[in-house]
Order: sequence, then structure tokens, then C-alpha cells
Amino acid sequence: IAGKTSLSVTTKAFAEAGRRISRYLLMQFIINATMGLAVGIGLTLIGVPYAALWGLSAAVLRYIPYVGPWMAALLPIAVSVITAPGWEQVAIVIALFVVLELLSNNVMEPWLYGQSVGLSSLAVIVSAIFWTWLWGPVGLVLATPITACLVVLSRYVPELAVFDTLLSERPALKPHLQLYQ
Repeated sequence: IAGKTSLSVTTKAFAEAGRRISRYLLMQFIINATMGLAVGIGLTLIGVPYAALWGLSAAVLRYIPYVGPWMAALLPIAVSVITAPGWEQVAIVIALFVVLELLSNNVMEPWLYGQSVGLSSLAVIVSAIFWTWLWGPVGLVLATPITACLVVLSRYVPELAVFDTLLSERPALKPHLQLYQ
């Protein structure tokens, strides 16, 4: 696509994009595994039967954006409704999932995804909003990889350098110029 004259640059860009997306997928695995572990430990402390199974299902179902975590929450909530004598355990299970999802979605994911793919945390959130608005749920799933590829492309195509400045985690100015700022 880029032509024979820029084959070296194209190869470097594809290699960098591949590394960034691989790190993104690794971070996604780490976040989902951590969430599953937290759910399993939390449900064990609460006293919900089969807590390890619910933690594993939470880790696996988190790969489905938005719907997956709540599908995973329905199972232990249903078990606690059936097995608990009152509503206290049910409320604590719901609160556990709400708190863990809020921490994961608003703190862990932007921070870890941004660091792993070289995007600023704000860029991860804004790109998720933009691509979801544009393409719906498919855009949400692809938001971070598409934005990472856009940043890589902007490093190799001078006309797109503004995206590197806006979206990457690198500072816009060199350190000696920041002094004047």
C-alpha cells in the first residue's frame, strides 16, 4: 500500500502497532484476571457458594464489553437470593460488583490500557466515547486498538503528527522547551 520506497518505514510502523496491540491484549487479560480474582475473594468473604466459579466466570465474561460483567454478576446474585436467608447478602453482592466495576472501568482500564499502548488516559476515554458513538458496540471493542494504530501512523506520516501530539502519552514539548512554558 505504501509503495516500495517506504517499505522500511511501513515495516517499522506495522511492527510498532503489533507490539502495542499485543501489550493491550496482555493488559486486558491482566485486568480481567484481577477482576475475577477480586470477585472470587469478595464472594468467598461474603459467603456465597461456589465463589471460585463465579470469579472465573467474571474473568471470562468481562471480555464482552458492558454486558459481560453484568451477566457474570447475575449468577452470584441469583445464588445469593436463593441461598441467603435475607436480603443483606444480596445487597452486599450487588455492591461488590458495582464497586469493582467502577474501579475497573474508571481507574484501572484507562491507566493500564493507556500505559500499555502509549496513549494518554484521557485519549483512551475520549476514543472509547468517539468510536462507540460512531460504530456502536463494535466501536467500543475496537476503540483502543484503532486509536493506538492511529498514533503509530501519526508518528510515521508527518501530515498526521497532530494525532501523536493529542493522543500519545509522550509530552508535546521537549524538556528544554517545557522550561519556557
